[in-house]
Amino acid sequence: MTQLSKVSRTWAKPVLAALIVLTASSELGLAQDVDYQVYTEPPRLLLNQRRLRLLKRERERESLRWQQFDSLMRGKARMSEPGFALALWGTITAKIEPCREAGEWSLKSANVNDPRDLRQMALVYDWCQTSMDEARTSMVARKLTTVLKNRPTDTLAIRSHLFAALAVADLESQPAQDFVKYVAETWWKSKIMPQLMAGQNPFPKREELYAMMEILHSIRDNTRTDIREGAGKWFEELAPIQLLSYYPQPWPAAENEYRIPAYIGKGDPSMQEAAYSRAAEMALVAYDGNAQPHQFLQGWILQDRFLMRGDFGITYELLWANPYQPGLSFTYMPDLFHARGQLLTRSSWDEDATWFGFWNGQAQIFTKGQRATVRLEAKPGPVELGPVKVFFASAGLRMETGWLPPAEEGTKPVGQVAFLVGLEPSARYDVEIDGEEMFETQADSGGILELRFAPDHKAGIRVHKAL
Repeated sequence: MTQLSKVSRTWAKPVLAALIVLTASSELGLAQDVDYQVYTEPPRLLLNQRRLRLLKRERERESLRWQQFDSLMRGKARMSEPGFALALWGTITAKIEPCREAGEWSLKSANVNDPRDLRQMALVYDWCQTSMDEARTSMVARKLTTVLKNRPTDTLAIRSHLFAALAVADLESQPAQDFVKYVAETWWKSKIMPQLMAGQNPFPKREELYAMMEILHSIRDNTRTDIREGAGKWFEELAPIQLLSYYPQPWPAAENEYRIPAYIGKGDPSMQEAAYSRAAEMALVAYDGNAQPHQFLQGWILQDRFLMRGDFGITYELLWANPYQPGLSFTYMPDLFHARGQLLTRSSWDEDATWFGFWNGQAQIFTKGQRATVRLEAKPGPVELGPVKVFFASAGLRMETGWLPPAEEGTKPVGQVAFLVGLEPSARYDVEIDGEEMFETQADSGGILELRFAPDHKAGIRVHKAL
């Protein structure tokens, strides 16, 4: 049965506590002058001491993730991101040869102008300084310093240039400090924060979302500054959006099963986007494992059938997954999200559930293992998901409640929620309900109107634009 508790109500107390912590940290961080000087010792990028200890522990206990990663590396598998994988393997095992191979890749194969390669080069330099010979170390450092004067604006380039700046901070202290300040004070505050405050998503691709998480981690680890200040609501809603944005039925790939994020367009889904999505969730839990939404997320992550085993995903899986972090069963999480001008809901948390999504003016339904675009101009009939029913404005502004059968004896009655989608965004509408006084309400920024009714309430409803 669909759980109708609003996300904001269900998590009010934990979120309030998280926001108090976030506000307190901001008073110690961005609210005061921050010089963004890097005083930390390598490794600075993602491998703080706590995470490095956890990874070495995973190796000692020969965990499933470590065995899969180690077997690929020992077998000389063709890894999708060889610099990243070799540097991580060499750092965990304390072996020199993998780091030297990573250095060779950085000098001979990597393109410093490619953000994905630049990221790997920075990780190689940061993680492998003590293992590479002096000549290789110096040559990689020179390549990294060439990008410090750049001021990119897209998320992937920002992340990779930030990594380069932090990696060579001992050699180029002032340029590194200037770039970190640019990221935190200019790019984040001027470009990203206005979108977050408006409930928009600056990271529409899962790769961009993951890159954002790497930015948060690296800035906090090295400056003790949490740049999320003022965006508490956006981050509060991130975990439920992630969970509810997946189609219910997993995708069986050769290496493992994937949960597939909703996407627009024809053809098969991108396994790489699915992998980045899982990696972003693991990084989010690693950033703040105490918030209740993230505990639901951890419960979602800890199912081994979705453990990424392939040559791309396994490196992220090993780096971020924390099997010692307790999680909550995601089945207790509300399976309805309505905010930011979008609607995501499913009939249950079962994998044969019906799912409905409406975002960016696009409507989709997933049922019986198939996804389909809902064409609003075709005046489709309503979509029913238990106590949730979605009506389409193009089919008319009349509807009826009371679609649920009476509650069985001894069970708690469930309220009904009607959504009318396809209205004029932010416009005001008059709502007439049989036997009640007419009232005025407003569609959200996506043209969605939400109406809630008591259990077993039966009435006709008419909606028309307010004069």
